[in-house]
Amino acid sequence: MDDVEGKDLILAGEIFKSLTKTLKTFKAYPPNNPIYQKFAAELLEKFNAFFEMQDTLPLTVDQFSLLLGGKDIFHSEDRTDNVALMLFVDGIREICFHKGINIDELISFVDIFKAVSEGQNLDDDVVTLLWEKNPEHITYSVSEGFIEEEMPVESELLMEEAGDELAPIGAMYKGVVLSPSAVDFKVLPASPEELNVLQNEIQKLDGDGLLFEATDLFLELMRIEKDTEVFKELAKNIGKIADIFFEKNSIEKVTEILGRLKDVCKPGIYLGEYLVLPGCEKIIDEVIDGAGSEEKLRKLFSGGKSLESIQIYLLFLNKNAIPSILNILGETEDRKMRRNLCNILSVLGKDSADAFVNGVRDKRWYLVRNTLMVLGNLKESSAIKCIEETLTHPELRVRREAVRALELIGAEETKGPLMIALRDNDAGIRTAALKALRRFKDKKLFDVAKERISAGDLKDRPFTEKKELFETLAETGGEAAFPMLSGFFEKKGLFRKAETEELRACAAYGLGILGTKDSVALLEKGMREKEGFVSAACKKARMKAGAG
Repeated sequence: MDDVEGKDLILAGEIFKSLTKTLKTFKAYPPNNPIYQKFAAELLEKFNAFFEMQDTLPLTVDQFSLLLGGKDIFHSEDRTDNVALMLFVDGIREICFHKGINIDELISFVDIFKAVSEGQNLDDDVVTLLWEKNPEHITYSVSEGFIEEEMPVESELLMEEAGDELAPIGAMYKGVVLSPSAVDFKVLPASPEELNVLQNEIQKLDGDGLLFEATDLFLELMRIEKDTEVFKELAKNIGKIADIFFEKNSIEKVTEILGRLKDVCKPGIYLGEYLVLPGCEKIIDEVIDGAGSEEKLRKLFSGGKSLESIQIYLLFLNKNAIPSILNILGETEDRKMRRNLCNILSVLGKDSADAFVNGVRDKRWYLVRNTLMVLGNLKESSAIKCIEETLTHPELRVRREAVRALELIGAEETKGPLMIALRDNDAGIRTAALKALRRFKDKKLFDVAKERISAGDLKDRPFTEKKELFETLAETGGEAAFPMLSGFFEKKGLFRKAETEELRACAAYGLGILGTKDSVALLEKGMREKEGFVSAACKKARMKAGAG
């Protein structure tokens, strides 16, 4: 769907507004409740309204968004019940809904997100459940970007080739309580003397219930506190309670507290006389930063905790945790955990590309490669400088990932680094860089392509690189490319027969990109030649010229 109309975007957006409401309803009511069926039926109506206009609804999955034809139709930065984030974290990068979808498939689809968000089975994730339910009218593709290739033999952390394996990520969502507990009494700001008493009482509390009661009280006091120093002490007290739960291995309770603490400073979350204290975000961030210390993260991974609880905990941390998570990523032997950590870093790293500097400078090539995957997923121009450092890395797979990351970012600022990659000694990297640069249609690239084609080593380059060079020549040069393209196409004795046919076929693909009357005439002439490599290329190029 290259040409997406405004009505399509509106209808698609309505679908996912309805889907989010349906998910919340499914979590609140049993399947036999009439409301359950009512919301499912309304969701089907939204899909059918869209399918009156189109036969498919193909979506690109981003961290917090679903895109139709490159345009947002759903965006949410919530970290619970967020369909886009659940798909993204489990590695799904594209999902497509097809005309003919029925209510049973939709109920199954929403039930998948219900199961994952509630952590019904720690071994299940979105990819696994989709595979098991196998809905006829829903297709999807899973990114292989987080599936590792093998590491050097001398390393103890050997990784194995995985190809296109669907390596699902464990469920990472749980019903984390983010809203304050109801209270039926008026809470007044605490005096310094009362604070001292409260701090002393924390040390005496024993039992989760009492600790949570203390948390509720401190949160309630924070929402009405107007004194910055008192607010800071209350936040520290909540941090101490979180530490107690952490030491007791009650990670789910810690994440609940962190989530509620983060909500204290959100305007509009609380009603009545509650006010947002200036500077409260910084105070709360200091407590959250403590939860992301390397010491705590080492304990988090030290044993016994479920993958799900680890993921939820990490998602509530701040950017200060990124270097420590990178260190752990470089040490873990569990391939599934590595993949999970990369996905989590892609969420935590938003607007924080500078936090990955140590990752791209690490001596372990596989950690550098994983860091580049994350930076590419961030799609932020601020990451370009970090990525550029790795374009001369001795490990081929690192340089390849660097080009892929630059292509994902796609900003004008990537042109310089991609030009550097054009000088790489690996043909695959040169070809990938050339393909990434083509989107800019820069006239300088026309001169580069012309120079490479005219060079004496053209015949020694792989076919894929030669084809890319000729197509780039056509795309960036327009009419100015015709003399060179036609010259190569019509000369039949440049090199040995096989080499000549390859070059003529590559020139044909360039003529197809050009699509002018003269270039089409040459392609039609080539189609009448004896069946072979060149005539086949001419047919494909002619179809492309006709489509253009």
